[in-house]
Amino acid sequence: MEKAIHKKPKHTRFERNRLLTGILFLVPSTIICFLFVVLPVLNVIKYSFNEWPGIDTVPMKFVGFDNYAAVPKTQGFGEMIVSTITFALGVTILTVLVSFIVAMALDKRDKGRINRNLMRSMWFFPCLLGHAVVGILWRIMYHYSNGVINKTIVQLGGKPVNWLETRVLTNFSIIVPTVWVLMGMTIVIFLAGLQSIPTELYEASTIDGANKSQVRRFITIPMMAPSITINVLTTSIAAFKMYELPWFISLGLPGYSTRLLTQRIYFFGFENTGQMGIGAALSMILILTITLISLLQFVFLRKREDIF
Repeated sequence: MEKAIHKKPKHTRFERNRLLTGILFLVPSTIICFLFVVLPVLNVIKYSFNEWPGIDTVPMKFVGFDNYAAVPKTQGFGEMIVSTITFALGVTILTVLVSFIVAMALDKRDKGRINRNLMRSMWFFPCLLGHAVVGILWRIMYHYSNGVINKTIVQLGGKPVNWLETRVLTNFSIIVPTVWVLMGMTIVIFLAGLQSIPTELYEASTIDGANKSQVRRFITIPMMAPSITINVLTTSIAAFKMYELPWFISLGLPGYSTRLLTQRIYFFGFENTGQMGIGAALSMILILTITLISLLQFVFLRKREDIF
């Protein structure tokens, strides 16, 4: 008995055209990604293994891993590592936590409340501002003598606080404005997640006699797991990459306590002539660190989604 020959079904003309259209739409973004992401990263890898002042007329000198070995020996490196991790951790936790609470409040549909669309626009507005502008505004607000924050404290009977020249307190002072800027987008993502939860689940829980805290714990938070994953990943990456906002607020002071690795990369690459290779090596270390942390977060948070 002859075996039946199964031929692969041919794609219809419509399917071929749709596939071709999709590929054509991807071509521009692929070219842009290659030119402005892949190619620069490849150049940074090349620079990190060479001694080069950043001038085209000066030839590169291959030094192997010497630039990577020199990075930990740079002045204030340990303090900058602590500052960067503290900053990224604080920004990620506060942004996700506060944004979730605000999104829950904005999602309520009770009558007599302030217009929800207006409130959503007000929370989203800060992320439209340039980070340099926000940094300058908050530095003015933090001013010891004339800043609005200290003036308010004095009006309430307190003493002015030196926000920008006190260790630990200055770290907190650069975290708060960053959270304020990043919250807009995370709130939008949380609101989208909240509105995608089927209303039937809430109706069933009400019939079963569940109170608000039980609904929040067993329905809302588990169903929001994908949104939490997205916000944690994007916020932590943005925090590690942050440069101008914290710099314009504190200028990296006092000492190196608020100076981030991104700011040190700029110093080696553009201010300290002749050390482009060390700046590139530090860039690669930061890229690998962000990639590793992002992968660990993704794996852990995805497991949490599966549990829920």
